[in-house]
Amino acid sequence: MDFSKPVILGLPRKGDSFKETICRLVRFLLGKGCTVYVERRIARVYHLTDVIPVDAENAGTVADLAIVVGGDGSMIGASRNLARTGTPVIGVNRGHLGFLTDLRPDSCEQDLQEVLSGGYVTEKRPLTDVSVSEDGIVLETRQFLNEAVIHPKQIAHMIEFEVFIDSRFMNSMKADGLIVSSPTGSTAYALSAGGPILTPDISAYCLIPMFPHTLSNRPIVISDSREVTVDFLGDEGSRVTIDGQQSINVSPHQKISVRKSSYELTLIHLKGHSYYDILREKLGWGSKLF
Repeated sequence: MDFSKPVILGLPRKGDSFKETICRLVRFLLGKGCTVYVERRIARVYHLTDVIPVDAENAGTVADLAIVVGGDGSMIGASRNLARTGTPVIGVNRGHLGFLTDLRPDSCEQDLQEVLSGGYVTEKRPLTDVSVSEDGIVLETRQFLNEAVIHPKQIAHMIEFEVFIDSRFMNSMKADGLIVSSPTGSTAYALSAGGPILTPDISAYCLIPMFPHTLSNRPIVISDSREVTVDFLGDEGSRVTIDGQQSINVSPHQKISVRKSSYELTLIHLKGHSYYDILREKLGWGSKLF
């Protein structure tokens, strides 16, 4: 696949490092004869010229490659729109851990040259639909890449709910909430809550109770071909937070359903990419303990 219309996405940050990376990318891509689109707020903040400003929501409709500068949060935020258009995406890590952002800022031009020359591989990461329904009518549906977190509106307050898998009762619990995580999200919030790491090639979800009242409620991994439904037992409202970026209020008589989406994100990696290399680097596996 030839890329000639890249778009640069991200959230402008304080300091010069982010701006420097953006400007280097723009100069490099213009020098390659590309038509360069830049997210509108980046172009405005950094007074960029010779680029075409574009809204993030529409970036995938005009570009053939998305370059996200930032951390995993920026990648996740861009993924929902890019997955709808099938636009492939690669990340330049200007965040912290960077499980999804492959390229290093100090070698981004060299790495992008490899991509433009065809030296890359692609990987599909499915998105997941989260729906809120009432009396069998779906009121709202959104997508997540990492996880959906079902939790009470009040801090340090438990909720009671039942979990069904394909309409079959699994269990009931009283807890601070429930995390439904994809393999992509298994190294994020789910990992902090005690969930397992799922490699991206596994077609599964992990359901992780958050501080359950009964210690026998443990994380469980299920196939992503199943539909997960959460039905609330109490008379208090709750909330579902999607990838830590969007929230939906849920009334006590409403239900939450989670199922595999028809959308999937196309990630671009340099040849030689290894998920296990990333785990060792980001989690410090193999390093000296003392």
